[in-house]
Amino acid sequence: MLKKVLKLSVVMSIVLTSITAIAQNTGKPEYPRYGFWSNWSIGTSIDLNNQAQMGGFNFGEGWRVSTNTGMDFFAQQKLNHAFDWRIRLGFPSFGAPRVATDGNGKGFGMDRHATLTLDLLFSLNNAIMGYDPDRRFNLYIFAGGGLGLSMNGLMKDTVSIPYTDYGTVGITLDGGLGMNYRFGDAHHFFMEYGYDINGDAPSPKVFFSSDLHHTNRIFRLGYFYCFGVTAADQAVAAQKAMLTQENFGALNTQVNNLENQVAASRNNEKKLENRIAELEDQLAEAQANQAKGNSAAADSLQAVIDQIKADQLNFYAMPFSVQYEVNDWKVSDTEMDKVKAVARVLKDNSDVKIMVVGFADYTGSDQYNMKLSEKRANEVKRLLVKSYGIDEDRIQTDYKGKSVAFGDIQYALNRRVSFYRVMD
Repeated sequence: MLKKVLKLSVVMSIVLTSITAIAQNTGKPEYPRYGFWSNWSIGTSIDLNNQAQMGGFNFGEGWRVSTNTGMDFFAQQKLNHAFDWRIRLGFPSFGAPRVATDGNGKGFGMDRHATLTLDLLFSLNNAIMGYDPDRRFNLYIFAGGGLGLSMNGLMKDTVSIPYTDYGTVGITLDGGLGMNYRFGDAHHFFMEYGYDINGDAPSPKVFFSSDLHHTNRIFRLGYFYCFGVTAADQAVAAQKAMLTQENFGALNTQVNNLENQVAASRNNEKKLENRIAELEDQLAEAQANQAKGNSAAADSLQAVIDQIKADQLNFYAMPFSVQYEVNDWKVSDTEMDKVKAVARVLKDNSDVKIMVVGFADYTGSDQYNMKLSEKRANEVKRLLVKSYGIDEDRIQTDYKGKSVAFGDIQYALNRRVSFYRVMD
């Protein structure tokens, strides 16, 4: 029997290695690497436990017919798209304790024991089909081992057999098949069917039939809650996402354009200052003439100066805007690169502050569009602050609703968030 177990272990190792290799060539996105404190779960289950046999691997020896309920508690962590590990504390049976045996060796009641195991879980569908963050159903196999503690004495067992005495500690092996389903982002329900094989004491002979205490068939129905990725790992993942090979070239192009735009805006700023100073000199001269009865020139110059000051924000606009579908205010995946590019420019230019301005088209009422454009601007600011670590005091927001339109009032260009440099 020991040879069969070893052969099965070798075959399973080869199968798991082959499946994992296949999964690496499916073209699916890679599972992100997180730190030790990310993706931990805690959970519990109700067990239906059937003691299949008493004694060794020979199922014809010492059969038991008892079925009882029990409970497990566990902590579990996802290692990657294919593997999880968990620490499980189990109390497989709560019913009547083991009592007597008949003349044929068949028992009534059930052995009492507690188990503490370390299990490895291998996801079959994730390994074969690759990592998919939206996948909710998971089919897996599990196997592991640990320690079992006999509790027959505690449960007032009426039979005294040396290898089942209260307090005996032995080695426990477990394994089986399970499936879980994720509800929302963190809630999981699962079912498992497996076996616990319990030895009498940790010794070199524990795997031989003479040392095996009992074998149990267990059906589990349970729930666990996943705490997800820590804030620190989320920040690291966001930074890495900005530098992936897939979008590195596009981001570099956008950053270069933005840097050129910043340099051009500084030149424009100087030109505007010189032009305003020149016009103010002319205005002073016109005002002097106004006292002599010529007010039209002074009024005209003042209007020009006011218009230039009102429009100067356009000289500091970044060369793109985040676009939206009708009624949307969340940034889509295709537009997220623009937010990333802005974040990178702000990180590279610590003195730059920006104004994030939301706009809307003419679909809907004035009040609705004003609120929609406000939500668009605030969401972009939230992403820059929470996902990319930009200081909140470097970002101002404004919203225009449908008060500013380009061309046809239904143009998609009007559904946007634009970025402007703030001049202190």
